[in-house]
Amino acid sequence: MLALKNLPYIITATFLCISLCACSTKNFQEQLSPYSDSIKTILETSGSNHAELEDFISRYDEKPERRQAAQFLVANLPPSDRAGLSADELAENLDYAFLARRSTPWGRNVSWNDFLHYVLPHRVSQEKAVSWRKQFYSELLPLVTECTSMEEAVLAVNQWCFSKTGFKSTQRWDQNPLMTINRGWGRCEEAVILTVSALRSVGIPARQAMVPAWQHSNDNHTWTEVQVDGKWHYIESANPDYGLDHAWFSGSVRKAPLVVSYAYGNASSTDYPILGRAFGCTLINTTARYAPASRAKILVTDSKGNPLPETRIFFSVLNYASFRPVAGKTTDAEGKAEITLGPGSVLISASNGEDSAYTGSIWIPGEQPTRPSVLLRMQPNNRPEGTISFKFAYKDTLNIPTPPKNSEGTKKAEFDSIKNKRLQMLAGMKNGAEIAAPDNVSDIAKSGLNTPQVLQAIATCPPKNSDSLLKLISILPVADLLTVNGSELIENAQFADLARKETESIGLKYADSIFEEYILNPRIMYEQQSNWRKILYEKFNLNKVGGLKKLFKKIETLNTGISSVKSGTMGNALTPIQVLDTRKACSFADICILNTAIMRSAGVPARYLDELGWIEFHDGEKWQPFYPQLPGQTGNRNATAETQAVYSKWQSIKFSLPSFEKMKRSPQYFKDFSISRLIDKTKFQIIEKTVRGKMVPNSKTWEIATPHGEYYLISVQRNKQNEPTISVHKIGK
Repeated sequence: MLALKNLPYIITATFLCISLCACSTKNFQEQLSPYSDSIKTILETSGSNHAELEDFISRYDEKPERRQAAQFLVANLPPSDRAGLSADELAENLDYAFLARRSTPWGRNVSWNDFLHYVLPHRVSQEKAVSWRKQFYSELLPLVTECTSMEEAVLAVNQWCFSKTGFKSTQRWDQNPLMTINRGWGRCEEAVILTVSALRSVGIPARQAMVPAWQHSNDNHTWTEVQVDGKWHYIESANPDYGLDHAWFSGSVRKAPLVVSYAYGNASSTDYPILGRAFGCTLINTTARYAPASRAKILVTDSKGNPLPETRIFFSVLNYASFRPVAGKTTDAEGKAEITLGPGSVLISASNGEDSAYTGSIWIPGEQPTRPSVLLRMQPNNRPEGTISFKFAYKDTLNIPTPPKNSEGTKKAEFDSIKNKRLQMLAGMKNGAEIAAPDNVSDIAKSGLNTPQVLQAIATCPPKNSDSLLKLISILPVADLLTVNGSELIENAQFADLARKETESIGLKYADSIFEEYILNPRIMYEQQSNWRKILYEKFNLNKVGGLKKLFKKIETLNTGISSVKSGTMGNALTPIQVLDTRKACSFADICILNTAIMRSAGVPARYLDELGWIEFHDGEKWQPFYPQLPGQTGNRNATAETQAVYSKWQSIKFSLPSFEKMKRSPQYFKDFSISRLIDKTKFQIIEKTVRGKMVPNSKTWEIATPHGEYYLISVQRNKQNEPTISVHKIGK
């Protein structure tokens, strides 16, 4: 029998035992979670934001279903999201996803697996992640609850999206759904991002699908796939002209060489093969859903016929007068790989050390039962030169016509009314700008529904910075004006002016035009807009670091501590501040953009030469190179053979092709021919910025200049069915 005097110790020990058991149980649950390893990686690469992610998951300790969903979401977060999203943002997304699951007639009928991959995700593609779900749910729930079926709800949501946006080409980086609404316009991928987000907000599974490159014309197309009563369908995004499984591209997609659908996380697929998996994303090969398809089998060997395992194979489609890689596969232990492709032609290529192999693969339904097997036999000193005809035309027994548009029939008046209301909202913003700032209305009007933020900045900016503010508004791309808030605009102008004064005090002076484009301008390349200037100024201003040379040295030291982090096809690039915080980069471009931002924040004019792979800064007299990958070589134009070629006199090449002479119009770069580099002996990369040229009209002869090096002239001539005959010639030296 225990004495009463020991009771406090017994109670303490019992409590301690219970606490230890509770901790052990929680740890055991973590170990059982299929996401444990991935979550650990996410937390280790999230920088100072790891506490937010831990907070988010811990909010659902007492709710097993939501805890699993939170773990799934975090386990697949792209690097930019894990470094930037707060616990509140993630929780709002998750809670409203479950609210939609509980409050819609179809919500509970969506399988748990489909809910995780196609309803819960907070992003669709490479847009900047923002909080859209609560707003969309609030607007769309009353709309869909009046619908009598899931299909009717899908069409109602799509029409709502149409009321928010129309189609126009925009910029290279993706708008998030709120940006697209603010602008009133978006290209096809941005319409997909809006439509998929809207459907998910009311519990309807949705995902992006894409033809990475057409073969019968240039460019590509992407659309929305939506699950209705357990079956996947397609719709044209934010365009109610057609219904389920009917769109303007219904006939065109029958000629698609490849169609890819995207799932958040590590998804399975029973109907279609998995094309590939990247971190946090699964690519599903849904070609057979849209077009005749067959399985291509490839064997890769060395020059002696020995199979080559673990060899990367690339599949490229002719698009914009160059070969555009659309898929990649890795050979198995026997040197074999397989892929499902649609009708038509692709270039298949691979390399092994200094050896390489290239071949065209053609399959015409009705003429061949399947796509012929392909042997890629590596050869030394191999060159992808010659002429080849890429066929894709076949007798399509379905012969799907383009259905009539609702906007051209009985509903035309209704559709015009919806469109006009959207345009009136944008016009109203412009009218407000005309009253508040008549001298700058054309620049301010670019900000669409974000105009009040821009007007607020103009009204509250200190007079000494107003000139820089107005110039900043005039040079910012539309996409940036759609998202920036007034205080960020003012801050950007203030710290740019401050940095310029400091550089002038040490003798670094430059023209106003250079200041405006390469200091004041926060837009560096195709990254998502972010507010980096003040933070970087406080860490890297010239007064603090001790001058220009020490600034470059500090940047070089910083670069050596940045390591790579895996990323998939979803998620935007890391912002400069995120790279600085996490010391991680998804690509070399992330580092270059950070370095450029640091220089601009310190008042040093800088620009990123993405096609070359380094940065230039202006020393007050001329542009000088800075190499993030080559410490100690700043200003050395002879650092490598490549840099020497760029900074010496460029080679001049003149050419005329037989196809040029037959054209009634002048041959055009991109459309009729291109200059491309061969990357890793497998992939062609079209040159955009390091080629200068002009055409002599009388002879239709082109004169171009490029840095010395090896390039390929690719020319295209299409027949009446748009099938291309492609000629590839090596040029330069």
